[in-house]
Parts: sequence; C-alpha cells; structure tokens
Amino acid sequence: MVNRTQDEATLTQWAGIVWKHKWLVMAFMALLMAAAVLYTKRQPRIYEASTQLVIDLNAPRYLPRHGAEVVSLGSGSSWNTKEFFETQYRIIKSRMVAAKVVKALGLEQDLDFLGVTKLEDPDARAKRLKNADPISILVNRISVDPVSESRVALIRVRDENPSRAAKIADTIAEAYAAQNVDRKVSAAIDAVEWLRKQAGDLKSELIQAENDLLVFKRQNNILGATLADKQNFVSLDLQDARRQSRDAKRQSVQLKAQLDQVRKLTSLQAQSSVSEVLSNGLVQRLKEQLIELKNSRVELLKRYLEKHPDVLVVDSKIRRVEKNLQREVRGIRQSIERRYQASLVSDGKLRAEVVELEEQAKSLQAHELEYRRRQAAIESKKTLHIQMLGRLKEAQLQAEARANNVRVLDAALVPKTPIRPRLLLNLAVALVLSVFGGIGLAFLVDRLDNTVKSQEQLEAFGLTFLGIVPSVRSVRGKGGMPKALENPDRCVIDHPNSTLAECVRIIRTNLLFMTPEQELRSMLITSAGPREGKTCTCVNIGATMAMSGSKTLLVDSDLRRPRLHKIFGFTNERGLTNLIMDADTKIGDVAIKSEVDRLDILCSGPLPPNPSEILHTQGFKRTLAYLLREYDRVIFDSPPVGAVTDAQILGQQLDGAVLVVRAGETSRDMLKKAKELLDTVNVRLLGALLNNLDVRRKGYGQYSYQYYSQQTEETTVKQS
Repeated sequence: MVNRTQDEATLTQWAGIVWKHKWLVMAFMALLMAAAVLYTKRQPRIYEASTQLVIDLNAPRYLPRHGAEVVSLGSGSSWNTKEFFETQYRIIKSRMVAAKVVKALGLEQDLDFLGVTKLEDPDARAKRLKNADPISILVNRISVDPVSESRVALIRVRDENPSRAAKIADTIAEAYAAQNVDRKVSAAIDAVEWLRKQAGDLKSELIQAENDLLVFKRQNNILGATLADKQNFVSLDLQDARRQSRDAKRQSVQLKAQLDQVRKLTSLQAQSSVSEVLSNGLVQRLKEQLIELKNSRVELLKRYLEKHPDVLVVDSKIRRVEKNLQREVRGIRQSIERRYQASLVSDGKLRAEVVELEEQAKSLQAHELEYRRRQAAIESKKTLHIQMLGRLKEAQLQAEARANNVRVLDAALVPKTPIRPRLLLNLAVALVLSVFGGIGLAFLVDRLDNTVKSQEQLEAFGLTFLGIVPSVRSVRGKGGMPKALENPDRCVIDHPNSTLAECVRIIRTNLLFMTPEQELRSMLITSAGPREGKTCTCVNIGATMAMSGSKTLLVDSDLRRPRLHKIFGFTNERGLTNLIMDADTKIGDVAIKSEVDRLDILCSGPLPPNPSEILHTQGFKRTLAYLLREYDRVIFDSPPVGAVTDAQILGQQLDGAVLVVRAGETSRDMLKKAKELLDTVNVRLLGALLNNLDVRRKGYGQYSYQYYSQQTEETTVKQS
C-alpha cells in the first residue's frame, strides 16, 4: 500500500512538473507543428515507380539433365537461398548496374535529374554540374524489396519526375537481366578458351606419353601389344624349357643306368638281360638263327661225329652268327653311349635355356612397375582429354545460349500521386515528437531550476522537514480563507481555523515533539536570504504557540531592517535594544500585548550602529535569561544567515534554529551555504520548512498539500 502511494505520488509530481510548465510545452508543440507544416510544404514532391522482377534459382537448361553448367546463374540448392537472393539485391543496387542505366538513359546530361535546374546562380550550377555523380545519385534513389514467400522482387525508384522514375525502374531491370546473361556468356567464353588450351596441352602430353611407351617397349624387347603378352610368352617358353630339361635329365639317368648295366655284362649276358638288346630285331633274328644252328648241330651229332663236314659247316655258321651277335651288342652299347652323351649335352643346353628364360622373366618383372606407370599415365591422360573435350563442347553450347534466370513480371507504371511529402504522417510524427520533446523540455527546465521546491530536496541537505506554509494567493477563498486579505502576514491570527493556520500548527507540533526530553523554550527563525517570509513565519508560529496555551514572546532581533512592529501596527521607539543597554528596564515597559492571548511582541527598539557586537554583550545574555524567566516560549526573528552574522551569533545562545525556505525562490546553493554557516558555529538546527508553497501547482504543491492535510486531520484527532 505504501509503495502504491509512493508511485502515485511520483506520477503526480511528474504531472505537476508538466502542468507547471504547460505553456512552455504548448509553445514547443505549436512551434514544432508549425515547423512540420512549413517543412512539408517546402519539400519537393517525390514519386515512386516499381518494376516486378522474378529471380529463379536456376536458369532453363539446354544441356542434358545431368550436364553441369560451366557458369551457374542460380544457387542450385535451398540451404544458401537467402545468401543468393541477398547477393542479387546487392547487384541490382550496385554501381555497375547504375552505370549501365545512366549510360542508357543519358542521365549524366539530364540537368533536372542532377538537381542543377533548381539553382539560379550560374556559378553554383556550374559547380554542381562539375561535382555531380549521376551514378551515386541513382544508387541512392534505388531500393529493392523482396516479396515475402516468393521469388519476386520489387525494384523501386524515387524521382521528382514520375515518367522518369518508371523509365529508370524498367531500365534497371533490363540492365540487371542483361548483365546476368553477359556474365554467364563472358564466363563461358573464357571457359571455352581455357578448355581448348587445356585439351591441346593434354593431347600433346598424351602423344608424348605414347611415344615414350613405344620407346620403352623397344628398349626392353616388348614386341607384343602389352607387357602382359610378353610375360605370357616368356612364361610358356620357360615352362616348356623346364619340362624338356626334366625329360632330358630323366632320359640321361635312364641311359646312364643302361650304359652302366651294359658295361658290367658280357655280350652273352647282355643278349638276355639288356632291354635295348632284347628289343633289337636283328639281335633277335641272329639269336633265333643261332638257336636253329645249335639245334641242327645237335641233330647232326646224333648221326655224325664232330669232325663231320656237315657238323663243321654248322659250327662255322654258329661262330659266324655268334660273331655277328657280339658285334651287334657292341654296336648297341656304343649307341647307348652316344645317346647318353647326347642327352647330357641336351640337358646342359636346356638348363642354360631355363636360366636364360628365368633371367628374362625377372627382367620383365623389374620393368613391370615402370610399364604400368607409363600405361596408367596414358590411360589417365586419355580419360582427362575425353572429359575435357566434352566440357569444351558444353561450354561452346553455353556460350551460344542466352538462357536467363531473371525475367520481368510487370513493368513499372507511371505513378499518379507522390509518396512524399506526407503531410499527415509528418504532422503525426511532429505531434509525437512535440509531446515528448515538450515534456522533456519541461523536465529539463525543472531540472535546471536550482531552487528548493520539495521535501525531498530539503532532506537531501540533511535537514529535518518541519512542514509547509501554503502561499496566501493559493488558498484564497479555500479552507476558511477569504478571497480578500487585509494583512497576509497575520493569517493565523486573523483566520485561526483556516488551512494555512492548520499547516502552521503542524509545524508547531513537529517542533514541540522533536525534543520531548528537553523543553524547547527559545528558538531562532531565520532564512538563507531576504524576503523568504521568516518574519511572517515567526508571527504565525508564535501565534500558534500562544493559542496552544504557552506564554509566548516574539522578539524582533533584526536590528538592521526590523519589520515585526509594522505587522502589528506598533511603533519601534522602545524594544530589545533598551533591555540590552539598560538593566533597569522591565519587560513590561517595552513588551506590547497583542490581540492574541498570551502573545506579547518585543520590537527591536532603536537600531544600534553595531548590531552584531551588541548581540555578543553580557547585556544580551542577561536580557535572554530575563525573558526566559518571564515567558514559556521566546521566538527571535533574525536577519538572513547569508547576509550577516547576527543569526549565527543568536543561534549559539538559543535552544535551536528554524530555517525558512521560500518554495521556488531559495536556491540550493544559498540553502547549503546557510546550513554550513550555522553548522560551523554549532547552531542546533531544528529543521526547515517550505514557505509560500503554491498548492495550486501540481509540480510540488498538490501532493505535499494533500499529505499535510491528511496529517492535519490525524494530528487534530490525536490532540482531541
């Protein structure tokens, strides 16, 4: 509840500040609105034309579906679509496109476009024409706005000439589309030249690689198409040579065995045990003849003797056959020996051939890596050359094609009405700015106001806030106050039931309750500067003290410009100075009773030439003690603190001092200086009060007035 009350009070204070400076705010608003109208009327009329452009992600493809473009005009994917379109918008607003438009429309010669025609001074026109940059002027008039959820962009051009604005917008679209295709064709032509050069270089490299491979094959006796063919031939020859070597070796072993057998046996034994002999036909026939002859001899011996001629003939034949057998067996033995020797020679040759073929195979294996590297290089260059020729053909086709991913959807129409200046918008903006600016100006003026206007400002100096005293003008005709007052300084005396009197009673109550353990009998009423209402305050506080039952004496201690006697209509012939200078003078001789019960007035009396010194004398101390014996409350009205030292001197000798601060008049510097002066001499400051507060102003009076009105009611209830 307390926070809510504080918030409401803050808002009320803010509203009060604005209300306080309402005429300043209204003047600022009127000035700003008039300036807005004048500015709007003086501004040239600006027309806006727009051309709708469709920007597709990809241009139409004339190549096969999977054929890659040499130069792509689109993004080809969706993840970078935003970047693609932002790039296109930048290109549309670029100086490159603007330069094409300026050249196409001759804007560099258009004096109206360059803003030269508005100038009347020939020198100024010449200077403007010399320094004019038509490209920059055009760029500043172009804006590109994408249409949401589409691939449509609006090219907007603003110009003072509606026809020229439409023409520029269409030309920008055409220039952008043309440069898009030109960029593609130019890049494709560059690609054709580069690909043609690369294809020629690759062809030369391929021919050189093939020639190097041919030389390599000749040097290494590779007559086949490939090294693998040569390796297959050598492998087959090696296998055949190894087989023949094994057969020759096996044959040699067999012949050696036969030869050893033949050598160990006699001719007769060889005839019946050696396979070569047994397989010989001649030998077999001779053996058959021998058997037949032997059989014939046996038959002959049965009839004849051994010396019989027939037997001798048979024996001669037998010997001849046996001799032939032996000769034949020797021939077979010699044949075996020859065959054996031939097999040894053949085996040696076959072994040498195997070794030679093995070396040749090893040599081929050693050249296989180099051969494969050369062959792979040729195949790679062939593949790359074929691909390069394919890309060359595609690039040539693209260089001839003019497919574009940009097209004009709607050409610009000549605008009929200007978009600027917009009077209503400018007035609305001016109104908003004037309201906030006026409020800000009010707060600034209030901030620059160095006077004290509120309780918070008083308490910021470490002073106890005692209360407020409304200005008489603000309470006339309200709260028990008549509209016409004879003597405003006597409000509490003349109108004790008024709101102003109630506020003074609150101050009185606060003073009495500040020192409950020590009775407040003497006090000083002073101010930081003159004309702040200290004398009037002194009268009002004294009156409330007397009305509460205390015997009170008001002392006019302002020995320079006394005023207390004027308020009550007395003469100033005798007073305080008489008491100080003459110890025999009685208070009854100089004090004057007022119309308020228990309230007496002690005027200043004759003014001394040295007021400050007289307040330091023993006579004043004696007088003060004398007055305190006669009265319950003694209230001194002194000169301002900042003007003279009288208040400091008096304050040291009294129970306390009250600073009167005139709301909206007393500066903070003066108040600070006054407090420092009183603190320097150890004057007990009871507090400060805001005097002459205009409660009609909401800046600071309304909240405080309501607050103290509520406090007055509470205090009245407590007192009752």
